[in-house]
Amino acid sequence: MAKAHGRLEVRQLWIVACSAQMQTYLHQTWGWPGVQWCGWLRYERRTARRHSSSWQLWVAGAAFDWPLSAPQAAAYLRGHWSIENRVFYVRDTTMQEDRFHGRAIGPNLSSIRNAALTLLRTLGTAYIPDARRRFATFSDLGFHLLC
Repeated sequence: MAKAHGRLEVRQLWIVACSAQMQTYLHQTWGWPGVQWCGWLRYERRTARRHSSSWQLWVAGAAFDWPLSAPQAAAYLRGHWSIENRVFYVRDTTMQEDRFHGRAIGPNLSSIRNAALTLLRTLGTAYIPDARRRFATFSDLGFHLLC
């Protein structure tokens, strides 16, 4: 259970070791070789006005070859989403990467956006939009970041 940003979140995770039959099924049907753990993940979010819950299937591969407990798996999943929120969410919302669909130049534009995000993070602000506003306010700041 976590309480932050004006909401209460409850996460529950059930995991089991995949049997040989389940591994064969996942490999043949979905193309997922080496799955060793599977289970269900339940999210429940409550705010003052709204309540929502959802279920998701969870699988883990050969990277977890030791006995994995539910708290360990939950910590790994939360770590994965921190990467998702720190990198991809910022690229999608702040840098509006999904708005431009240049297929031929996409990788090059992505590299430029990554470089820009890295430079903006060196300003020491908590959030990328704050760094962009600071950058827009002080026009000579770009030269200092590049040098």
